Amino acid sequence: MTLAVGRESLADQSLLSQTLDAFDAQTVAKLRSNMVELVSQRSRTLARIRQRKDTILDLDMTDLPCSALCEGATKGRTTARRGCTVRQLSVPYNHRYREPLDAFLHTGNTNCAVPLEQIITYLEESYGWERTLREKIIWRLDSGYGSDKKLSWLMRRGYRVVAKGLSGTRAANWARNVPAGDWRPVGSTQDYVELPRIPSITSPHRCLLVRTEQTKSEGYRYSYLISTLKNWVRPKGHVLFYNQRQGIEKEIQLIKSVLGLKHKRKHSFTGMEALALLTVMANLELVWYRRALGLDELGIKRFIRDVIKTPGNATSGRSGIRVELGPEIKYFQALNNWKPQIALPLYLSESRGILYKN
Repeated sequence: MTLAVGRESLADQSLLSQTLDAFDAQTVAKLRSNMVELVSQRSRTLARIRQRKDTILDLDMTDLPCSALCEGATKGRTTARRGCTVRQLSVPYNHRYREPLDAFLHTGNTNCAVPLEQIITYLEESYGWERTLREKIIWRLDSGYGSDKKLSWLMRRGYRVVAKGLSGTRAANWARNVPAGDWRPVGSTQDYVELPRIPSITSPHRCLLVRTEQTKSEGYRYSYLISTLKNWVRPKGHVLFYNQRQGIEKEIQLIKSVLGLKHKRKHSFTGMEALALLTVMANLELVWYRRALGLDELGIKRFIRDVIKTPGNATSGRSGIRVELGPEIKYFQALNNWKPQIALPLYLSESRGILYKN
């Protein structure tokens, strides 16, 4: 915030709101640039890509309900009540390290496939993804991104892809010509059959037709997957790999909920864009702080509740800053193990429950 708008601190919520209102396209670009620098230095996802190791990235678009008077608000795809006006937010995300890499705000009626090329190109330019690095990235995408044209573009860029195809009608038409005995089980409610390649996608790929039992009615729901994973991966593995994406969507929803983005509104489009970027940056700081404490097993909600919200009192004097956390600290050992990893010396007294730095 200091780098973006020149303020070292924010006194209260109202001043924060005024600061966000003051954001324009130039200050948002500066804030995004600062975020790129931060992520480049500390992200384990980017470090893994630079080491040329296979890295899975998900791209998801989620809705942000808002007033119809807000800039960029329109009726569009939403998980909220029908007819609600929204904006849309695209988040590239790595599940292995639970790191979002950026956030991109769109008008409410934006189809997720429209900004795909712009987002990918921006990430390439920001993080230096030359072709040899792009070949190590696997994009796992839902059907909104699954047009033949978009998938072909990604493949030509050198990326590997596992994506659900765009057209459910196309999948249902294909299914009519599949003999009943050709289906192979994935799980108790899902089957697949491998089909020939799609001619309009010129890059080498595999096409898997998937049927899933409907829970509220009889029959099946049909879809298809396009995959460029290595040939040794058995067909069932492609389907299972894609199914793991469901957890990613829940994680992004949790970030919105726990950090309050789901319920915050800014009238200006640039103000809301800045708020989304700050939320992602806050989430990354929590992820990295949790890693430094050795508490990766905690979810973000529990981490905030049990660690970040630990009650205590802070005092500042000639000897430095002293923080009294109380005699019973739930994650005492984690805090004690953490102290060598920060710039200034910290000391933790288990008997007195005092954390202080000189």
